[in-house]
Parts: sequence; structure tokens; C-alpha cells
Amino acid sequence: MLPCVRGCEHGPVPARSSRLRVAAPAAVAVLGVALTVAGMFLPWFRSGAVLRDSFQVVGVIKTLGFLEGDVLELLLYAWLGIIPAITLSVVAYALGCCRIAATIGVLSAIITGTVSGGATVERGDGNSPLGIAGAGPIVTLIGSALVVLGAVGIVVSGRRSASRIAGGEP
Repeated sequence: MLPCVRGCEHGPVPARSSRLRVAAPAAVAVLGVALTVAGMFLPWFRSGAVLRDSFQVVGVIKTLGFLEGDVLELLLYAWLGIIPAITLSVVAYALGCCRIAATIGVLSAIITGTVSGGATVERGDGNSPLGIAGAGPIVTLIGSALVVLGAVGIVVSGRRSASRIAGGEP
């Protein structure tokens, strides 16, 4: 129970558990992680009647050697490391290490959000037989945004407010 502020007539105010304060933002972040992973496996590229998910697109780019020695080649390898990083984030949430999980989630969301945001912007009208499909990038972008939103909620809810007046009461 928190002490009441001087002049308050209703008595002590019950303190909220830190687990309860973190539960809602963590649930938002985990939902974001699930959407991010689902979006990565949804169609990202359309070639005629064939739809490819993001990992198939990365495989094609690597096979054709478009980015050999380019800075963007690093992004391809980072993309392949997203699933293990997200798995580590989920394990950290399950173990109760919410701030660590949120940090890993945000780092992953920066990569997935940037790539999916760019793909969403570059998406055509859908009438062309060759181009970026809409479902994968959009779902991944929404998931990435939820991961960041949940992480911010975890950091904010973890802050403790002062329960006493500095210097004590006169």
C-alpha cells in the first residue's frame, strides 16, 4: 500500500504489481512478433502466377548474385537472422525478462519494419504480372510497429514513480 498524500481523506492507495503493468505491453509486443513472423512467410513477390515469401525472395537474390559485395548483402544476411532473434525474444518474454525481450524485439523490428515499409511503398497497383505482393510486407510492417509499441509500453510501465515527497514531510 502506498502512503496517502497529505490532506487525502480516502486512506492508502494500493500499489499496482509491476507484473500487471508489464503484461499488457508485453502482450502487444508478442502479438507484434507473431504478426511479423506470419508476414515474413506470406507472399512478398509476384512473378506471373507464382507468389514467393520473403525467404524465397532472399534465396533468389542470393542465387542470381545481384548484391555480391554490396552493403545490401549484409541486409540479406540480417533478414535470415530475424527468425532466431525473434525466437530469442519470445523465450526472454516467457522467462520474464521483458526488457531484454523488448530490446531484441525492437532491434528485429527495425530491420523488418524498414524492409517491409520500403516494400509496401514500392508495391505496384497489383495488375502487373511481376512485382511486390501486398500481403507479406503489410502484415510484417504492422507486426513491427506493434513490437515497437509494446516495447515502449514495457519501458514506460517499468518506471517507478516516487512514492514519497523528496526530503520527507515537515
